[in-house]
Amino acid sequence: MNSKDEGKLIAVGGVPDDSRARREAREILAAKGGQELSITSVKIDFDMGDSAGSAKIIARSNSGKTMHDSLSVVKEDGEWHLSIFADRPAPSGKSTSSV
Repeated sequence: MNSKDEGKLIAVGGVPDDSRARREAREILAAKGGQELSITSVKIDFDMGDSAGSAKIIARSNSGKTMHDSLSVVKEDGEWHLSIFADRPAPSGKSTSSV
């Protein structure tokens, strides 16, 4: 996210490269990108089975500020992706969860 590259963010997110993903990638990068962060620690917990879990990330900015974030990770077709895109419809035949 330091490079503000929409395509790379879409690839890491594992979503189709379409106008919806490009729009959301621009929004994510505007809010969180370009901070010149260096990841200092990543801990992945497989708390949701063999193909889903959470990644706890600690990063440091050039100014020395430490930042913490937690993201969901999912394995699809043998590849791991970060669940960072919210504007995705549920797969055909599956309902979305609700609270």
